[in-house]
Amino acid sequence: MHPCEYSVLNPPPPQYNNLRVLKIFIDIYYDDFGTYRNVYHSLGGVYIQVGNMPFDMRQQLRNHFVLGFVPFSGYFEEFIRPFIRDIKRLEKGVLMNVQGINCWVVAGLGCLPKKMQQTLH
Repeated sequence: MHPCEYSVLNPPPPQYNNLRVLKIFIDIYYDDFGTYRNVYHSLGGVYIQVGNMPFDMRQQLRNHFVLGFVPFSGYFEEFIRPFIRDIKRLEKGVLMNVQGINCWVVAGLGCLPKKMQQTLH
């Protein structure tokens, strides 16, 4: 079962109680791979997808989004820090205009790679 199916989130502040609440769960994946052109280069790919989608849609490649690449000499923690900062802000909720309608949007992380779980704690 995905966290979007059982998670309880804080309600919006009183001034936004009449707004529609959208809960978004973001799954993040990390994959080590290499590229080769005369010399082998090791990279790490970081991908995200919206965990609220039905399982069959989550399996489709077009629903995986590249967050970025971490070079072999790079540090994953430095790479992911801005993303984590934004997610922590979204966990508290943000007022957003979605297709012309003001909504209270709350987001959180669903599935996390082990490498990232260590970064968060």
